[in-house]
Amino acid sequence: MRPIFCAALALAAVTPVFSQAPPPAAPAAPAAPAALNIQQETEALINAAGALFAEAKYQEALAKLAIAKKNLNNKPFESILFTEGACHYNLNDYPKAIESLEAYVKEFPQGSALVDVRMALGRSYIASKQEDKGIEVLTDVVRNSPEKKAEAGLIIADTLNKQDKKDDALKILTNVLADGIRSAESIQAAMLAANIYVSSGKLDEATTLMDKVRNFASGGDSIAQMNNIYLKLGDEMMEKKAYKEALGAYQLVRKKAEISRIQTEQVAKLENQLKTAKGVRKDEIETKLKANKEIMAEIEKRTDYDASLYYRLGRCYYEMGSPTDAGAGDPSRLWQAILAFEVVVKDFKQFAQRDKCMYGLIMVNASLKRIKESRELCEQFIESFPDSDMVGEVSMMFGMLAYQNKQLKDAITSWKKALSFPKADKERLNFLIGSVQFEMQSFDDSRMTYEKLLQDFPTTTYKDDLQYRIALTYFYQNDSKNVTKALKTYIKDNPKGQYVVDARYRLAFIDFQAGDKKTAEAELLSIIKDAPNDQNIGQVHALLGDIYNQRADYENATIQFAAGVDKAKSDDVLTYTMDQVTDLYVGGSKWKELAEMWQRYYNTHKDNDDLALKAILWISRADIKEGKVEEAKKLLAEHIKTRIPIVANQQVEGLIQQLVSISAPKRRRVSSTPTPPADGTKSGEAAPTPAPAPELTFEDVEKQLEELLSPPQAAMNGTAQMRILFAKAWLAKVMKMPDKAEKFLTIIVEVAKPDDLSPMLLSIVGDSARKKGDFEKATGCYVRLRDLFKDSEFSDGAPVGLAEIAYEKGDYDKALELFRDALNNYPGSSHVLDATQGEAKTLVKLKKYDEAKKIFEQIANTKEWRGHATANALRMLGEIEALQGKHEAAIAYFQRVFIAHQKWKDEMAKAYLQCAKSFKVLGKSEEARKTLQEMIARKDLEGQPEMKEAEKLLPTM
Repeated sequence: MRPIFCAALALAAVTPVFSQAPPPAAPAAPAAPAALNIQQETEALINAAGALFAEAKYQEALAKLAIAKKNLNNKPFESILFTEGACHYNLNDYPKAIESLEAYVKEFPQGSALVDVRMALGRSYIASKQEDKGIEVLTDVVRNSPEKKAEAGLIIADTLNKQDKKDDALKILTNVLADGIRSAESIQAAMLAANIYVSSGKLDEATTLMDKVRNFASGGDSIAQMNNIYLKLGDEMMEKKAYKEALGAYQLVRKKAEISRIQTEQVAKLENQLKTAKGVRKDEIETKLKANKEIMAEIEKRTDYDASLYYRLGRCYYEMGSPTDAGAGDPSRLWQAILAFEVVVKDFKQFAQRDKCMYGLIMVNASLKRIKESRELCEQFIESFPDSDMVGEVSMMFGMLAYQNKQLKDAITSWKKALSFPKADKERLNFLIGSVQFEMQSFDDSRMTYEKLLQDFPTTTYKDDLQYRIALTYFYQNDSKNVTKALKTYIKDNPKGQYVVDARYRLAFIDFQAGDKKTAEAELLSIIKDAPNDQNIGQVHALLGDIYNQRADYENATIQFAAGVDKAKSDDVLTYTMDQVTDLYVGGSKWKELAEMWQRYYNTHKDNDDLALKAILWISRADIKEGKVEEAKKLLAEHIKTRIPIVANQQVEGLIQQLVSISAPKRRRVSSTPTPPADGTKSGEAAPTPAPAPELTFEDVEKQLEELLSPPQAAMNGTAQMRILFAKAWLAKVMKMPDKAEKFLTIIVEVAKPDDLSPMLLSIVGDSARKKGDFEKATGCYVRLRDLFKDSEFSDGAPVGLAEIAYEKGDYDKALELFRDALNNYPGSSHVLDATQGEAKTLVKLKKYDEAKKIFEQIANTKEWRGHATANALRMLGEIEALQGKHEAAIAYFQRVFIAHQKWKDEMAKAYLQCAKSFKVLGKSEEARKTLQEMIARKDLEGQPEMKEAEKLLPTM
């Protein structure tokens, strides 16, 4: 959210009225009798002027002084000049005030009121825009009159600040505050300095000063100004995204009720003091009383004062609770934000930024994943603030919240509803609706929405996108005729459109698919010539590579795929072209080129462990092929050792397998050299071949592997230990020691904790534990694999494994759901056959024979699945027929298994036994007996569990 701040309550410092110093006594006159009446008259006039001045009747006072001056032939008298200057000053007639005050300074340089006169003179200069003169006079006061240092310094600093001479102002204020904060003036100086610091971005200095002020001044004249500074301080911190510090500043701002209470108490206190005050003291109290009443009146006018503060607090809480690039936020702060925003929405109906607070509530609830509440607030917002500038944005958010929660249908419904909202951006909303329909692959609906948008907004800024996406709807529906027409229309209407290269590429792809590879090749070469650096050029090179590959023109295919690697802008294109180039380099034994390519890939992907280790795997393979086995070992061990404790790294096991394969000793051929005679070699005979060095034992290589793989002790954890055991198991497998391999695997299954296992080991341990009947451990592995590593290449084994467990437990509905989850949500899964077989056998248990039969027939007829899966499918088709009482048909399937698929002993044994049982049901005991005898006679089936049942069943036939 962008902050939209309210104006802060600004209360200016009270300017002292120039009336606090008493006028000097009237000058003594000669005692001549003739002058006595004039002297008395003059004294009376001066005294009357003083009384009128005290009553703030400045014009009347000046009139009395004019007569007195005439009586004295305009000779300068201290009391007259002082009072005259004071009257002009209080009447804001600064030129005349300056005239009188300058005369006083000139005539009475040692006058009793000289300091007050110079203070007023400095102020008058400043008020009449003669700032430099005023500063000069007041600087002299600071220098020579310690009692007025703070007051004069404050005026100078304020003047400099207004002239934007902030550094000079701070120097003066620092001097004023050198003696500490002990007076009203020093408090004002500190707050002015804090204000300057805030406006200059020196927030730490401002905070330090305000802490000192807060410790000294607890209310009275300063409270409103302190509030004002804390608000400014918080606002500046908010702008700098220092939300914690901003919150601290806002929390020091007093609420309106508290300020009103303090000001009311201050006014009452001053009114009580005024009852007994006299003279100058009375003037001081009246001045303060007037200022405090003005402050109170200003506060009472601000009905939105607390609302503004709650809005600021809500923003701080929201920003502190929201996730950032650095990590997750603090959810508790989001709940505090809700409380702050709700106060404004519910209790301050007239607050100008109330719509911003409700918007804040929408955002906070969205951050808390309270999608339902956020969307309800969106509707309330649109109903409550139809004229808000944010209605359009909230309308978008109304559907976007559903979209982000993967509720795509709800998002479309919401945006369609939002079209009727006031100020709705119908152009944008319809574009979003069409885009989500496109994402849902509802291509007809999407195309209709886009075409209607183009019709309603012919000059729309989305025209380029719309025309291209319309073409893509045909492309994904395999409508070559319409997509060709639409793409050509797009290119014609948008010759410089952002998708022109991609459109031309797709036209070439259509030609390629149709078998017109020459036309496709010519167009692709033309695209490369016209736009060699386009964002989509990588896929153009990739398709050209495919064309040359199909022609067996491997040299040009390599050139194009390599160019695709260099120009790829997406991970998909980069991965595809690198895989193709890798195959071509391997096929051509171009190990140096292979290593160099993967080294470049490593250099640009070293921050991503999975991708970096994939590169290391290929670099090491290239080294091995070039005979650099020790270099490969060193490279593999270096990268494995630093990552072996990291459970989420999926490539470590692949590197371990590679390292094991080159560490295991190669099996030697038996030497045909004859053994020399016992008495040695006879003269003239060839010397015998030296005895070969003894072969490395498993234990030798095991020890080497431990040294290569073991991280420092501090990094040794359960994950590292399990991976080292896996390396030993793999070594035993490579060295043809199945019992030893099984031993290590059993140890892993028994002692490993799912939290310590990588995705590959979770899959291996889960499957092993399941087959051994340890469903609890298997389930723990599968659930962790599914929930934490769903993007892993091994994650597809989780739903299949969980489904098998549910099947074994007899929970067939759950098993069916999980098998179908594996088929529907893991496209390209390596377990697709397992899931398909699982779905079919579960349907059999649920007695949905027709559905099961179709699936088993599909398995039996799928070329890629020929082998054990075919034998299993035929046997299961036989069981389905038998379960429905169709034993003749069942026998035909069973016989196909043990006649045509003898490689798969487990299926043969089951088929023999089931075939015999079907013969018995049909009353063909002789055929049943012969089938069992044939089965028992087969030596290759002796280890199958069905043999015992066959032996028991045979005597009953």
